Amino acid sequence: MINKYNLKSILDTNYLDCKSTLKLTSLDDRNTTIKYHLCNDEQLDVFDFDDIKDIVDKDSKSPDAIYIRDKNFYIVEFKNQDPCDINCSDLREKFTFAIDFFSDTVQNIRDYNFIICVVYKNQGEHKNTQRYKQGIGKKACCTLEDTNKNEYNSFYKHIVTKDVNFYKNNFKELKC
Repeated sequence: MINKYNLKSILDTNYLDCKSTLKLTSLDDRNTTIKYHLCNDEQLDVFDFDDIKDIVDKDSKSPDAIYIRDKNFYIVEFKNQDPCDINCSDLREKFTFAIDFFSDTVQNIRDYNFIICVVYKNQGEHKNTQRYKQGIGKKACCTLEDTNKNEYNSFYKHIVTKDVNFYKNNFKELKC
């Protein structure tokens, strides 16, 4: 029997067909002739948020993946582009959909920690200057921290916007 208070159980029961891997959810499908995955990890189980969105509301935009570790729900958006090229209003729309989805799905929403992870393409070693990093940090965040605080009522506990190498180096369980 599904426990209406356990979000992982709800997702496992209602969206079992939406299970996937980080490799599949990180596919950049903008170019139909070349398939490029931002992450090649096929070990970590995730939910394909785009598949869930297609069941719930096909007309909305959603983040790419949901990774669950205990009471931490990582909402992952892969962007195979430089952070300066990320469409901020598009990001906000995706994370608003996630809030609405989780708020509608579970009653005790504040028992969980929701963390945004925006993963963009590697910025390379030639872009390691402090000035560059500060500029990229401001642009990559798309004011998500302010939006989270003011519009989302601090729904997300953390927001991490870093290139794929940051995640590879800091999350050893990933096989990207």
